[in-house]
Formats: sequence, structure tokens, C-alpha cells
Amino acid sequence: MPKQIQGSQFDFSYGEVDVALKRRDDHPARKAGLRQMANSRILNAGGLQNRPGRSALFPVLTATRTEELTMSPGNDFKLVFGAGRLQVFNSSGVQVASFNNQGSGVALPWTALNVNQIVYAVIGLSIYITFGHTMRPQVVSWNGASTWSIADYTELVIGSQKRTPFYRISPQGITLLPSAATGVITVTASDPLFTPAWVGTILRYVNRQILITGYTSALSVTGTVQEALPGSQSIAFATDPRLTFSIGDQVVGATSGSKGIVVGYIPATFTMNVQLLSTSTTSTTTFDRVGYQTITTAFQQLEVVAGPSGSSAISGAAAVGAPLAVAIWDDEVMNAFRGYPASCFVDQFRLGFCDFPSVPGGISWSSINAPTDIYVGVNPNSGMFEIAPAKVRVHYVTSGPESSEIVFCDKKVYYIPINETNPLKPGSVAFKILSSDGVAQVQPRAAQETVLYVNAGGNSVMAVVAPGAYYRPFNVKNLTDFHNHLFHNVVAIAVPTADDTFAERYAYVLNGDGSIVCGKYTTQDGQLAGTIGWGPWSGAGTVKWISAWNADVLFTTQYFGAGICEVLDDSVYLDANLFVNALPAAFAPPLGKGPLWWIQGQTVALMDQGTRYMGTYQIDPDGFIIPQGQGGEDLTRASLAAGQIWTMTSEPFAPDAQSGADAGQRMKKRQYSYFNVYVINSTGFDMAGLFSSQQLPTSPPLGTVMNQRTVPAYNAGEDATLPPTQRETVESYAPVGSTYDPRAAIIKRTPGPLLIAEFASEVTI
Repeated sequence: MPKQIQGSQFDFSYGEVDVALKRRDDHPARKAGLRQMANSRILNAGGLQNRPGRSALFPVLTATRTEELTMSPGNDFKLVFGAGRLQVFNSSGVQVASFNNQGSGVALPWTALNVNQIVYAVIGLSIYITFGHTMRPQVVSWNGASTWSIADYTELVIGSQKRTPFYRISPQGITLLPSAATGVITVTASDPLFTPAWVGTILRYVNRQILITGYTSALSVTGTVQEALPGSQSIAFATDPRLTFSIGDQVVGATSGSKGIVVGYIPATFTMNVQLLSTSTTSTTTFDRVGYQTITTAFQQLEVVAGPSGSSAISGAAAVGAPLAVAIWDDEVMNAFRGYPASCFVDQFRLGFCDFPSVPGGISWSSINAPTDIYVGVNPNSGMFEIAPAKVRVHYVTSGPESSEIVFCDKKVYYIPINETNPLKPGSVAFKILSSDGVAQVQPRAAQETVLYVNAGGNSVMAVVAPGAYYRPFNVKNLTDFHNHLFHNVVAIAVPTADDTFAERYAYVLNGDGSIVCGKYTTQDGQLAGTIGWGPWSGAGTVKWISAWNADVLFTTQYFGAGICEVLDDSVYLDANLFVNALPAAFAPPLGKGPLWWIQGQTVALMDQGTRYMGTYQIDPDGFIIPQGQGGEDLTRASLAAGQIWTMTSEPFAPDAQSGADAGQRMKKRQYSYFNVYVINSTGFDMAGLFSSQQLPTSPPLGTVMNQRTVPAYNAGEDATLPPTQRETVESYAPVGSTYDPRAAIIKRTPGPLLIAEFASEVTI
């Protein structure tokens, strides 16, 4: 008697797993995984259902990225990015704004191939957009009614002070000598430093700003003082000051509170030259924004001056003189010379920038509720500028679990703790290591209390999770251990944040070749629970971008070269689904054209009455559907839907031998004696035997359909002009052939519902 091996599978929660698991019948991923799971979605109960269709919202022609956002309650808009173009559409799919140029009039720099590098953030009624290192951030604003505008991001200026971050980018050790404390001056460097590109930038000498207006040489530029510079003093002592103070020491006056840097000595007179650092100010203050009228605070005669190595009393102090040459100065971080940030974010009521070309590890936060004030201050609501450790490039910063911020870098992942006792403010930022593996330039997305991101290789989806441990509040988890074959050159992640018509929660990943991977996840107490079951989605169109907002999952897809924006829709069974006799306003045809004017001369699948599939139809050169005259055809029905179809494939692993007496059953050829499937809401499918025999130069590829049985949508005598009966039944098939790796699958090539509840099979040897 042949050895009989029976198996049943009703849990598919692992999705399509690596084929290397096919002999690991002890592994949970093998027990609840499939060899193929194309165009299916996993249900909470563990079953498989044909994936939803996608309803067409509006044409985008050559555009390749669509994002949805909320500008104010009840006012949702979609941003559509194409080559050198940004369009804004309202919730009805009507274009309300279009921009081809930056605020300065320069053309928008992105192309259809790199729109994935655009990063945007929303504060109030303004959208802040960054792209690459050469484009000044742009601000797209809505007036709350009907007017949209675009402008260059410009830092706040109060008085003459530009509220922007500074950092020492230029080589250390070079000193600068201003010719005067105010007005138009000459700035001289101790070593070659300047180029013509410095003109128009600001440098900050001893925390005071100088606008560079002219280039003379590598050692000299002209500039205009924006904030009066502190002067210098010669202060005398009763003994040689070199015994107490060294060049470069910062010294403080006990009475005046003056601060200065020791620059040099006159030994014969026991005199020390000091560049003053401190000023007194009369100011007009709004939060942390100050208009300065600066008055240098000088050291006073007979007061005690203290430094790092000791103190001494002043015996004489000269009047304040011109500034001296010191190395205490820094550079403007973002401008046309140093470049602009390539990434932005919003958190804690602050606008943030990162991925600065001049300071790759730098992160800038604006003052609270003041997105153009990014000057570093000391008050709790001040702007901040911090540097991530380990010489990394910060790609993204995002709000993470428990209000902390997650910092995604090319070589590391950090978190910045933020809580009630440690709010985000100057002096509070600390970088805590999460992972020593870097990330790809794919914008992370939040899934409840989890943040999904892509590893540096672009082929694994990772997650930052909060396990609740006191000493390690966050962990990093790989979500694709058994699914790496599905991911390659990932370009986008989309995670809806609200329930749609189904209760399941999914994450969507777009690969560089346009293929989609859908992952079913569950949560418990806000955290990921168990594993994510991933499966590939495909179709007739080429998906260029995927995004999510609330419950909407948006696809920017090209069909026959024409781009449209689609939304995932569980009520339809076609992609690019359009009800041709009740078109959305955005698809209204031009004069004399038909409803499918945007894919004229192509083909389309038709359905009517919800689930009745009519077949494939031709479209004439004007966009009208060409009738076929088949029974029940009515091209005027309000329910007539046109779109594109896909193929659902579900292939379980053949059951392996159970424990028992050794009969060589794991190493002998095997054959399905029966292959059964329990289906619900079935509208027809095929049961197929797949090629898995010895591979020869002339043999077909593995997985080729060799024989099949069709389960029809209609039984004999049923009216095919009506929607098919959605059946709950068990169907059986016995694929022909014996092999070491018998393969059988369910294939649904026609649109309509299908739910697979269980596979049951028997294999003989």
C-alpha cells in the first residue's frame, strides 16, 4: 500500500514565505505560510481573500507621486508630484493649484525618477517641502478658502539678526580679524579661507553676525556688521598674568560679569589682551526673539578676573578698542553656498530640518509655533541645533512611541527621549542608540505605537517597537525574516491609520520595479503582536507611488502610459475601476470623446451588477467601448464598471510525512491523490497542477501550469446575464504526475470575490 500523507491548513497568517522553508514542516512559518500568495489579503481569522480593487479618482497624466493630507478639519487635499511640477487637488479630484517654479521663480528641480526624495511637513495652513541639497525649502500655503501660493522658505529676521543656525563648518584654528565693530568692515583670515561663493552668506564672529558683501581674496572679504561686535581690552596686573592665564582661556570678571578670551600678552607691562565676548543689551522680547542694541560690557579696574587655572585682580584696564583676531566664529549652516536640508519634519509644535550637506549629522528644531525662527537659544521655547554622534548622516527624524523622537541615519538608529520630566527644549537632547545598522532613504511610517522603516540595503522592513522595559524603552525588530524574497530596492512604505470597510490592518511596501507587498499585522496594547504576513500584489498597471492617509491607501499608477490616482476600494473588483456611465467629475471626457478617453485604443475589462464579469473589450480611438453583442450586454447600465484585472494565486506547501516507521517517505517521489479547497463566496477559479519535475534544457519553468480543473462561476442552467451565485463549497482535484516536490495551486483569473478558508490534501508515495 502506498504511504498516505494527509495535511490540512486553515491558517495563512505568515503569508508567502521563503521557499527554503518547504522542508521545515516543524516551523510555524511553514505551518501557517504559503509557497505562493499573489494578490490576496490575509483576514483576521487567518483565511485568504481576493485582494480589493482600486477606484480611479482623477487623472495625473505623467505625474508619479500622490500624497494626501489634511489642512484643516474637513479640508483634505492631495499633492501630486510630477517632473518639475506640483499640483494640488481637492477631495473631489478637482485641481485647485499648480506650480512649476519655486517661490524665487526657479523651476522645481525634481524629475519623475526622483520624486521619492521629496519630504514634506505640515504646520497650520503651510506645507514645508525639502528636496535634495540644492533646493531652498519651499513653503506651499493655503489661505483657508481658495488661494494657494508657493514661496521660498526664509528665516525670520529681527532687526538685522537672521534667526538661523550656525556651526563651525570651516577648518578649526583659523582666526578672523574684523577691521571695526560696526558698519562696513574688512574681515581678514589668518589662512586661506574665502571664495567668491561666500558673498551673500553670514558668518558669526563671537556670536555676532556679519553679512559678507564682497570678495577680495582667499584671506579677505568685505562685510556689513549686522550686530555690533564686542571690542577688546588690555588689562594690567600687578604680576605677570602668564603665571595664571594662558592664551585661549576664557576669563570672567567677578564684579562686571564680563567675559573674554585671552589673545596675547605684553610681558614688560604685565598686560594681557582680551577679546571681549559679553555684551549688555536693551531688547524687545517676544518669546525668544530679540531685537538687539548691543553695548560691550568691559572689565573694571580692581575687580578680580578668574580663569580655568586661577584668578588675579586687575590693576588697570584700558578703554574698549577694536576687535582682535580670534578663532571663535562659526558658519551659517544653510544657504546657497553650504546647501540646504534634504529632509524636514514636524514634532512638538516645532518645524525640524535634517540631512544638511554641510553638517550631515545636524538636526535643527525651530522655536515652538515659530517655523521660521530656527536660531539657537536658551529658553524652553527656543530653537535648537544638535549633532548626532558617530559621524552619521541623518536621513529622517520622526515622532516615535511614547512621544520620543526616532532619528534614522545612514549607519545608526537613535532615539531622543522626550517625556513630562524631559520635554524637548535646549539642553534636553540626548541620542540613545537603538541599532548599529543604518537605514535606506525611504521615509519611515508610523503604525500605531510602531514605526516601520527600511534597512540600509533596501531589502528588509524593520520596526521600532516599545516593549515597555524601563532601561530599554525601544527595540528594533526585523519584520521580514521569512519574506526577504519579496523585497528589493524599496522606495515607499504606506500605512493607513484608520479602519476602512474591513477590520484588518495592513502595511504596504512599494518596490523599485513597481511591485507591491502587502503585510497583515495585528496589535495588542498598541504594539505589534506576532508576525506580519506578507504577500505580493501585482496588476496590469505600473505603480509609481503608494501612500496612505487615515483609511485611504492611494496608488499613483500608469496604465498604457497614462497616469491616474487610485484609492484602495473593497467594494470593487477591478483596478482603475470607473463606472463609465457615472464618471467622477475629474474624468469628464473632452468634447467628442468617450468615457475612456485617457486610454483610447487600448483594452479594458467590464463588470456590471456588481460581480458579473463580461470579459475584455476594445476601446476605440475616441475612448468609446466597442460593443461585442454578447448576451446580456448593456453598455448603458449605471452599474457598468471598466477597469483592469489581476490574477490571484494561492499555493500551499505539499504536506510532509508525519512521524512514524521509516519508509523513506521524505526522500521518495510523491503524488497528490487529492487536493481539496474549502471556499466561501466563490465566483469561480481554477485548480492547477504545477510543473516541479526534473529540470532539463527543454523543460518549462518551475511553477508552470501543466494541468488544471476549472470551477466555473455558473453551473449548467444558470442565467449568465445575472451576477454569479457566491458559493460556499469544497472542490477537489487530483493533479497528474509524481515528483519529489508535488505542487498544486488555486488560481483566480477572473474578477470577483473568493475566500479560501482551508486547504486539505493527501499525498501518496
